[in-house]
Amino acid sequence: MWIKIPEVLLFLLLASHCRGLASPENQKVIGNSQSGFDGIRKALKKASIIDEVIDDFEGKCFVVPLYGKKERPVALGNVFKEAKTKGKPALRIYCPHMQSTPGLTIALTDPDAPSRDDPKWSEMCHWISIIPISNQDGVQIDLEGRTEEKDLVEYKPPGPPGKTGYHRYVFLLLEGDNSNLTAPEDRQHWGTGKKRHGVRDWAKQEGLEVIGANYFIEKNKKQ
Repeated sequence: MWIKIPEVLLFLLLASHCRGLASPENQKVIGNSQSGFDGIRKALKKASIIDEVIDDFEGKCFVVPLYGKKERPVALGNVFKEAKTKGKPALRIYCPHMQSTPGLTIALTDPDAPSRDDPKWSEMCHWISIIPISNQDGVQIDLEGRTEEKDLVEYKPPGPPGKTGYHRYVFLLLEGDNSNLTAPEDRQHWGTGKKRHGVRDWAKQEGLEVIGANYFIEKNKKQ
């Protein structure tokens, strides 16, 4: 399930174990950020997240959610067990060329509810949270305490039903004014009432655009 794209994997490894992502030494290790963003888009297209969940986009930020006490990173399609994603993740975000932003919001969506073959509940909204911005000199955010962000929709742990195969759980980093966001009326279909509709509709309605993405895979052990 791991998409082997060297620049992306190098960054994810760095992000999961290092501090100070904006330091000159770490920027050298990360290498060309544009090739990293291109690699992420390639992985998202291969997983059909582009175009099923979101439109193609220009990457501006790397976003790495980390689960559990050991802070295991979400890494473009790696597999997690249900027990490991019960609590909302820590976040590490690095935007190498961004000097300022009107606001950042993280969202988590499941496009495979109740299954990828029968997505009649899709998409399912699992989390929307407003991210505090503390560093405007090459935006770099490290939320380890899991309490600094302000939840618009509380984190709902992934819970794929039995015999529904693998689900893609997609994290999206959205940019735009988030001072007066409206939460979806319902988690199912993100309140649109339409099959296979969700975060793309909500983001457009709220004037937000995708600038970063990541995803993991999970399934019920009863298959």
